[in-house]
Amino acid sequence: MGTPNHCPARAACPTCGGHPRWESLVDADEERWLAVCRCGRMQGFLPDQPEMQPEDPLSAFLSGVGRTTVAPASPPWIRLFLRSLEESNAIRWRYCPTACAGCGAAATFEMRACPRPFVLAICTLCLACGHVTAAYLRPSRGMQESPATGGVWAPPCPAVQRLRDCVFRPYARLAEGSGGNPTQWIPVG
Repeated sequence: MGTPNHCPARAACPTCGGHPRWESLVDADEERWLAVCRCGRMQGFLPDQPEMQPEDPLSAFLSGVGRTTVAPASPPWIRLFLRSLEESNAIRWRYCPTACAGCGAAATFEMRACPRPFVLAICTLCLACGHVTAAYLRPSRGMQESPATGGVWAPPCPAVQRLRDCVFRPYARLAEGSGGNPTQWIPVG
């Protein structure tokens, strides 16, 4: 984009001697400039405060000096929950009135899916803390595994991985209005 004409830092990069590339950003309040050199060094310039060298040039360029940066990201379990509601085959979550085993809050929801043929998964997710339970059943054989429980999202613990598999890679989902009847499953994909 060029170099700001009134910028005292038109000189070569102090780290490598190269010539950084300048980009500008103008919003309603102020004009901000950022230089990025091929060596990776960043330098900020604020025409309203030409003597100031921002401690974090990228943050100063993106959000302005003295402003808070972008809002923190929502927790991964909230992103999973919201995304599962938006898809064309949205998950049918049901509220569970029992207290969460992880935090005690009454913010737990349950969903059912078939992660594999002839396997039913019943998963719960606490929206307050991200605690997950995932139980796999084989109703035709009368078998049930002990539920996997956990709340570690990165890297995902087995319970979280099972929930993700049921949400994003199910073999089948309950048909609308089936009332949980396992004979009314719709294959996905």
